[in-house]
Amino acid sequence: MSVPKVFISYSHDSVAHKAWVLQLATDLRVHGVDASLDQWDLVPGQDVAAFMQKGITESDRVLLVCSENYVARSEAGSSGVGYERLIITADMVHSIDTKKFIPLIRNNASTRKVPRFLGPRLYIDFSEAGHYREKREELLRELLGAPAVVKPPLGENPFSSDPVRSTAPARHASNSGVMASGIKLLDDAWFNTEAKATAKRLKALGIHAYMELRFGLHADISKSQLELVTSVRKSEIHTFGWPIGITLDHHDKFRPHPYGDGIRAEIFTETDSLSGRTSYDYWALRSNADFFLRQCLFEDQRAENAFFFNIRIMRMAEALLFAANLYRHLGVDPATRLSVRVTHRGLAGRKLGSSSSSRHIFPRTAHDDESQVDIVVVLGSIREALAEHVQRIAEPLFMLFDFAQFPPEVYADIVRRFERGEVT
Repeated sequence: MSVPKVFISYSHDSVAHKAWVLQLATDLRVHGVDASLDQWDLVPGQDVAAFMQKGITESDRVLLVCSENYVARSEAGSSGVGYERLIITADMVHSIDTKKFIPLIRNNASTRKVPRFLGPRLYIDFSEAGHYREKREELLRELLGAPAVVKPPLGENPFSSDPVRSTAPARHASNSGVMASGIKLLDDAWFNTEAKATAKRLKALGIHAYMELRFGLHADISKSQLELVTSVRKSEIHTFGWPIGITLDHHDKFRPHPYGDGIRAEIFTETDSLSGRTSYDYWALRSNADFFLRQCLFEDQRAENAFFFNIRIMRMAEALLFAANLYRHLGVDPATRLSVRVTHRGLAGRKLGSSSSSRHIFPRTAHDDESQVDIVVVLGSIREALAEHVQRIAEPLFMLFDFAQFPPEVYADIVRRFERGEVT
């Protein structure tokens, strides 16, 4: 900002009072305020009235040191203080709500702290010598436009049906999901912030294995929180277990809640009634339709260190079908591309098996702890190519279990049955 020009109006009550005003003016200049004071700027032979008028009218702010004597003289209209009152009053007539004039209280034990012509203006009280530095900082912050408490920006009404303004940058992603900056769309700071937040909860619950989903549209949209939560409710797939994007509306603690840029839900139990183990589900949906999910592995509710290949295939089919439903309900063009990332962590030492006796496989053990697969799909093609998309995600995951592979017909059979509501 430009250097503020300040004029100091005061009465010459005593040598000590003049010295105090001089010290204040000096401190202001030392800290970047262009303070004007008669002790510096008024010389013998100069027109006093012209000096006062020029100082008051041309300054950005005027400080009025309201000693008891200053208030009395301004009320009586005597001496230079009385003349300054006339100038200030004329200036105030043009802008009744002006903040140009700042009263400073000093050496004033009377009940009237400021002259009547200033009206009910807030003042800074320099009465206590021991509080000088504190009050000087308060004055400097006002003059330099650096308030100690900054008014926060106005947020969005979380219950409005109007679209919220997304804080995400405009989307210009390539077909492979890489933005112009060279960063993958799914590595946006929002996803990483969500990941850090859930990591704390997982650690507290003692959960080390989970699946993570990230969806990011290659298009710009902006939706209200009501539109988001309504679309999620309509998109759930209730085939087995808690669905992706679960909305427990009957439970105040676990139901989805709005926040400034979207909605989120966190569901956890420290001791599951069936398995005796903890469970965790978390998801968040941003106003630009970015979606993030972390959930513990269903297998941990069934057996120690298990990893069922058929359950994983069904979960990935569910994830893609949920995405297709979600973006359809949000009104996204079916030709829009979607970046999808599926991550599994906590794999090391787990044995790949099957939850179905009709799909027995030779058990294999994973030695790596993490699998992360990115694909890009066209929304309108998800259902017609669902088995192929699932295979693209699952093959690198299963490969970590000592090169485990499954033919396309196995993927196709499990996916088709899942679409019919069958768990196999």
